[in-house]
Amino acid sequence: MSQEIMPVPVVEKPLLARLSISMFSMVMGIGGLANAWGAAHHVFGLPLVISQILLCIAVLSFVLLVVLHLAKLSFCFTEVLEEFAHPVRSSFFPAVSVAMIVLSIGVRAYSIDAAQVLWWLGATMHLAFAVTLIRRWILHAQDENVLTPAWFIPVVGNILVPVGGVPLGHVEISWFFFSIGLIFWLSFFTIVLHRVLFVPVMGQRSMPTLFILLAPPSIGLSAYLAFTGGQAGALGDMFYCLALFIAILLASLGRHLAHGPFFMSWWAMTFPADGWAGASLNYYLARPSNYTLVIAVVALAAATLIVSWIVVRTALHMASGAAFHED
Repeated sequence: MSQEIMPVPVVEKPLLARLSISMFSMVMGIGGLANAWGAAHHVFGLPLVISQILLCIAVLSFVLLVVLHLAKLSFCFTEVLEEFAHPVRSSFFPAVSVAMIVLSIGVRAYSIDAAQVLWWLGATMHLAFAVTLIRRWILHAQDENVLTPAWFIPVVGNILVPVGGVPLGHVEISWFFFSIGLIFWLSFFTIVLHRVLFVPVMGQRSMPTLFILLAPPSIGLSAYLAFTGGQAGALGDMFYCLALFIAILLASLGRHLAHGPFFMSWWAMTFPADGWAGASLNYYLARPSNYTLVIAVVALAAATLIVSWIVVRTALHMASGAAFHED
C-alpha cells in the first residue's frame, strides 16, 4: 500500500524581510512632484501649499522607510545581501541616495542646513553605489534578458546631483557628477535600446520602467539650467527636444506600459514624469512662448495625475497585502 506524500509547507518570510528597497521610489515620486509644484508656484504663482503638503508626505515617508530598512539591515541581514546581489533589485539601492537629493532640493527653501546634509549624504552614497554596481557589471558577465531601464538609476542618477548642488554652491563637485551621468547615459541608452529592440519583450512588471528613459534628458535639462543660471543655450534646447520626443513616445505607449495587475514597479513612472514637469517649467522661463507654456502645463498635469493614480493603486495594493508578496 503506497504511502501518500504530504506536501512540504512553504514558510513565508516575515514582513520585514520582504520589504523591498524599491519602495524608496515612492519618496522620489512624491518628492519630485513636490519640487515640480514648487517650480509651478515660482513660474505661475500656483498655491505653494500643494508643494508643501507633498514635501511633508515625502519626508515622512522617507523617515519611515529609513527606520524600517535599518531594522531590516539589523534583523534580516541575509535578505538584504540577497537583494543587493539580485541583478535587477540591486539597481534600486541608489533610489535611497536619489531620494535624499530630491528632498534636499525641496527643503532648501526652508532650511539650508538640512538641504546641505541631505545633499552631501545623497551625493556620497550615490557615488559609492555607482562605483560598486558598475564594478560588479564589469567583473561579471550580465544577462541581457534581465536588463531593464532601472540600470539607469545608479549611473544616470548622477545627473540629478547638480540640480541640488549648484544652488548650494557646490559647482565643481556638481560638474563631476554631471559628467559621469551624461557620458554613461549615452552608453547605457544604447544598451537599453538594444535590449528593448532585439531581446524578447520585458515582463509586464518591468514595462513601466521604460518611463525611466524620460528621466536623463529631463533632469539633464534642469541640471544644465542650474549651471547656466537659467539660460537654455543649444545644449539645453537639445535636452528639451529629446525629452519632449520621449514623452510623446511614452504617451503613445501608455496602454502597453501600464496594464494588467498593479505592481510596485509602476512607481518607476512617477519620478521621470515629475522631472519632465519641472524641467519644462524651468525651460518655459528660459524660452517663453505659447508652445513651451502649453507643454509645461500639460507636463505638470500629467505628472500630478500619474502620481495621484499610482498612490491610490498603491494604497489598495498594500491594503490587500499583495505589495508585500511580490517576488
